[in-house]
Amino acid sequence: MCEQIILTRMTTGSVELRPRSTGEIFALAFDLYRRHFPLFFSISSVILLPALLLGAMSSIATLAGVVMGLAGPSGDALDLPAQEASSAGLIFISFISNCIPALIWLLGIFWPWAEGALAFNVIERILGRAPGLRASYGQTRRQWGSLWIANLLAQIGINLPLIVVYLVLLGGLMVALAIPVFGVFGADVFAGVSSIALVATAALCAPLVIGAVVVSVVLAINWAFRTPAIVGEGVDGLQGLSRSVAIARGSRGLIFWRYILLFLLEFVVSAVPALIVGSVVLIGVLSLQQGTPPGNINLDVTVLPGLIAVSIVLIAVSVIGALLLTPFRIVFTTLNYLDLRIRKENLPVLLAKAAARTPEAPAAAAPAAPSPSAVHAPGASPASSQLAPGLPQPSTSWQAVDLAKLTPGQRVGVLFNRIRAEGESAQTLKELALALKEVGDWGGALDSLTRARAIAPDDPDLAYNLMVLYRERRDMTAARRMMEEYLRLETDPKALAAVRDNPRFKDLLPE
Repeated sequence: MCEQIILTRMTTGSVELRPRSTGEIFALAFDLYRRHFPLFFSISSVILLPALLLGAMSSIATLAGVVMGLAGPSGDALDLPAQEASSAGLIFISFISNCIPALIWLLGIFWPWAEGALAFNVIERILGRAPGLRASYGQTRRQWGSLWIANLLAQIGINLPLIVVYLVLLGGLMVALAIPVFGVFGADVFAGVSSIALVATAALCAPLVIGAVVVSVVLAINWAFRTPAIVGEGVDGLQGLSRSVAIARGSRGLIFWRYILLFLLEFVVSAVPALIVGSVVLIGVLSLQQGTPPGNINLDVTVLPGLIAVSIVLIAVSVIGALLLTPFRIVFTTLNYLDLRIRKENLPVLLAKAAARTPEAPAAAAPAAPSPSAVHAPGASPASSQLAPGLPQPSTSWQAVDLAKLTPGQRVGVLFNRIRAEGESAQTLKELALALKEVGDWGGALDSLTRARAIAPDDPDLAYNLMVLYRERRDMTAARRMMEEYLRLETDPKALAAVRDNPRFKDLLPE
């Protein structure tokens, strides 16, 4: 695999590297998208905006051709110049409609590069660096071929089952319709076979259609993370597809659920405005005929312009929706890639090990790329402008990591994986709670301490930490209860005296 793990010294990132729930993934995606919208929009729009505008032009040209065919008067009513102008207009529209798809295809060749540049930018920002538009494209320039190959193979694989089923259904339909025509025993015998054949064909093909859809969905899930894997780990196209499958394995249900929610969100964001705006425009056009007797309404003057206006508005809304939703989808996919790597491969520890393995660069050399960490610490040095070319590959030897040398967010990832591998223990849960508290997840800290105390109810240290946490959350009733438990369990006179003499706890001590 790739050994491009150029991560040399620890700095602080802006986002903690820990497993996240579906709601937290959406919240983080919205937060990143909101804070960096101009940059994310610019990175994707370099390729996406021209392609969408060309697509809109093609749709408008097609609409214009239809309108000219429907609204134009008959040939007898036109003089020769008008006929020539109409023919020239149709020829021009046909030329535009045929040329634009070729231009869109040419732009589409470069779309995987834009997608990879945005995914790279998201990964870098999660890891505490801040590349711009030029740096994002520059760092992924050499991976354009790998991105293009992976995208092509993925699209072929995902769509091939559906294409095969479509051809099978089309062939079956043609055979069913042709049976009465080519019957060798007479038309009367086969007169009623057509409907029966259609029903039988549908019944036989239904499982085939369902199976093809399931296969396509599974392949789409397996290869969903090919782009962040290629730009984040420095692998080639085939390895990117393989890495995506490895990352998705065992979590397909979670991925499917998250993307169902994403598609519902995209549908609401794109369809509802289109429905509202289109309805308003159509009502506005029709309102121009208010007061006109129904028999005097000219449909060519009223309905046709209204439909044209609605169509143009819908095209504009779809272009705007694609410009806004596409970068968000890439951000969402990249965050899911990182989340699954944290869950399955203990990414924070891999980053820490990569930093520990790489020696410090000499002073005369160019500054090395900083290693990512988990949380932002006040007063930390600003992130370096140097970019790391790859994320570390997964490793199985994570147990020997020294927790004291890790940031709180990295400790969270280590401890989550330790719990998965070894099961829950009071000590591990307590360390996890302290790390979660340091990164600001007080709810997770409370849950971990509560589970730890269920395992070791006589541990005074757990009661003390619960008391402190409750007090900081201003739950004074629970804090006093935990203070009583601590005083009952603690046997060290010095520790008891320190707590009793601490003015912070004076209001929690029993009278």
